[in-house]
Amino acid sequence: MTKISIEQEVSSMVKLGETVRQIRTNKGLTLADVADDQVTLSFLSKFERGVADITTTKFLHVLAQIFTTPEEFFYIHSGDNQDGYFNRTIMLGRLFGEDMSLADRPDIAKTKADLAAREKAAATQYHAAPTLLNMLHWRVQQLMTQEVIGMLTKQPPVRTDSTGKYSHEALHYLYNVNDWGEFELYVFTIFAVDMQIDDERRLFQVAVKRSEKYSQFHGAPKLCFDIMANQLYLEMNRRAYAMVGEYLPQYAALLDKTPDAEHEITYRFIRAWWLFRTDQREAGKTIGDSAVQLAKALRMKDVAADVRAKLDLIATHGAERDYSFFQQVIE
Repeated sequence: MTKISIEQEVSSMVKLGETVRQIRTNKGLTLADVADDQVTLSFLSKFERGVADITTTKFLHVLAQIFTTPEEFFYIHSGDNQDGYFNRTIMLGRLFGEDMSLADRPDIAKTKADLAAREKAAATQYHAAPTLLNMLHWRVQQLMTQEVIGMLTKQPPVRTDSTGKYSHEALHYLYNVNDWGEFELYVFTIFAVDMQIDDERRLFQVAVKRSEKYSQFHGAPKLCFDIMANQLYLEMNRRAYAMVGEYLPQYAALLDKTPDAEHEITYRFIRAWWLFRTDQREAGKTIGDSAVQLAKALRMKDVAADVRAKLDLIATHGAERDYSFFQQVIE
């Protein structure tokens, strides 16, 4: 019994190391990229080959270095469904930093000063430790500054002539990852609005395919829906109505496969919005009303009121006002 137990333990350690190597190489990370003062390159190499044991503390640190939550790691390692990602908040916090909220009537000067301070702190952190994660965090702060100031000054957040100024490093990273995980899906979502259109649309197709594997996670079952809805909001604000016409059936197919009340309402709202903007006002009004009625039937009063307000704006104003309800969801 003891011999079998030892063999099983050694086999398990080898497989853990193999999974770490699989995730690391899929993300295009070298041993040197992952190693630091807590886990040396030599030790990491031995662990991946199954010839060195590892403490829990070091193991969790290695997962953080390869941008993977423990839940995602063991999902990949075992192939079993887990109960969601308890570390999603930590993962997103590493990209976004501290939460920031705006008052109904924010002090523009103070908001700009707060944004500048966040951006400066992120730049300082990157220059002190020029890692990929610190670079992405800095770029997020720069992008957030641009978007928030644009919102305060009533400027559209989506540009059709984007140069990808803040998304260059994220784009390079995503193109070099062979097998996207949850971290990559969030990186794509955050930087999509800044990417050049051809790159963004190409990576969106990757995101759709990769997000489908999370549909069975209790904590992240809506990733594929959110990514599709985010793309439709982007395309509507680009006024790329032909692309929206292509993506809407994909959204409907997702809902046919896995019904979801909240996203059914979102789907109907976006479809109504698209119909209004493509001169199909009566059809738009009909499906828009059905979205409101569905929300009311489900006792989602705030959602019903929000959808009705947006539909009234769409019906009475042109596409130049559509930026006012642009959104990108990260749950």
